[in-house]
Amino acid sequence: MVIKGIRIEKAARDKEWGFTEASSARFHRGSGTGILICHGFGGTPSNMLPLYERAVEMGFTVSMPLLDGHAKTLGEMAKTGHEAWRRNVDEAYSALVSSGCERIFLCGLSMGALLMADLAERRSSKGVDGVMLICPPVKMKPYLKFTEFIAPIAPYMLTADDFDRSPEGTEVYMGVASKKLKDISFLAREVKRGAARLASPVMLVEAGNDNRVDPDSYRILKKLIPQAEYTLIKGAAHGIPYCPKKHELCDIFEEYFSKLDR
Repeated sequence: MVIKGIRIEKAARDKEWGFTEASSARFHRGSGTGILICHGFGGTPSNMLPLYERAVEMGFTVSMPLLDGHAKTLGEMAKTGHEAWRRNVDEAYSALVSSGCERIFLCGLSMGALLMADLAERRSSKGVDGVMLICPPVKMKPYLKFTEFIAPIAPYMLTADDFDRSPEGTEVYMGVASKKLKDISFLAREVKRGAARLASPVMLVEAGNDNRVDPDSYRILKKLIPQAEYTLIKGAAHGIPYCPKKHELCDIFEEYFSKLDR
């Protein structure tokens, strides 16, 4: 079945994507300031490499996990969820603590942003010195909510047969395990519920041409997190770290965390 270019087929479950080492987790030991960088739903650490490399240049110790169910198959994605992803980021945070980091920052894209906000809230911001939330889907676009709704009859969807393998490309599922969208909705509810506990500095980054996150997400978060700063990157797609606007994002990233690290 094909709906507006989206293929709904069982074969999508076991499709091999050919993920490479670029999608592996990374850890770099630097200074006593650490940063946890988290990719989004369906993505991999390859999506966040420009930010990882900028953090390394800044001298930070960097922990960048690969979330369970990612860089495998959509079938493997369907077997995991928010509990495993919370455990993944907790372990990545602990790796920074174990390496002796005295200050720790968090940065995430999309679902990774929700995981970073959730992590800071669960720790009541203790041991979290600053957070950057890039395109946090506190409220998803309507078509994604519809996809979540029809998950029982369309559990796997493909939008393309392969990811972009050009030098500037990034490794990400070109499809979705639909029922996992409910985990994003769960995390969004948890973030909103726990926002009052988030006392650390927060930067919200919105993509001007985001096709996944409803702009109301920023209004909601700014109301719940009064100390949050906000910036808009005009013309940027949802995947800002791997779109042509990535250099602008990296500069914002460096300026923000350098200010907090003084």
